[in-house]
Amino acid sequence: MPAQRRDILRDALRLGLLSCLITSFAAGEGSDLRQQIIAHMDSAKSSIEVVVYEIRSPEMADALVRAARRGLQVRVLVDGIRSESPTQQEDELEAERIAIRRLTAQGENLLHEKFILFDGSLAATPSYDRSIRGLHEAENTEPSFTRDKDEVKILKGQFENLWRIAGTPPDP
Repeated sequence: MPAQRRDILRDALRLGLLSCLITSFAAGEGSDLRQQIIAHMDSAKSSIEVVVYEIRSPEMADALVRAARRGLQVRVLVDGIRSESPTQQEDELEAERIAIRRLTAQGENLLHEKFILFDGSLAATPSYDRSIRGLHEAENTEPSFTRDKDEVKILKGQFENLWRIAGTPPDP
């Protein structure tokens, strides 16, 4: 990847604008974004790392549970500032002993990053509304996927940094 593109990607991650920068992968007529992401979750072999504002889709939560039961490392990072209490689906993930952390260490900024890493080799950066309604709306049918090693590496580094921050107890 050219250095300029890598720098733009890093800046976009820092500013929460990533979804606009990775090449779009058209979902196709009438396809369901949720089903595409669930298919990737169901075919993952070693790990799934999720960074989202919150999880409300029962189907996505179920796919993460299935992955964990297959022995995959599943880690979920959600916003803990504006979404202060867990959703029902997040409670279900925790009941299944899936690692879930709430990011509260970014001051007044809510968690803008939205991406999913599959096996450290594929990244999904959907820019759509993850609500059930949003997953079915026609204008929201272009998730972004990349297998570019440099882009996935940057996202993996961003995930690990956010995961570390979310695991740090807040100052008294």
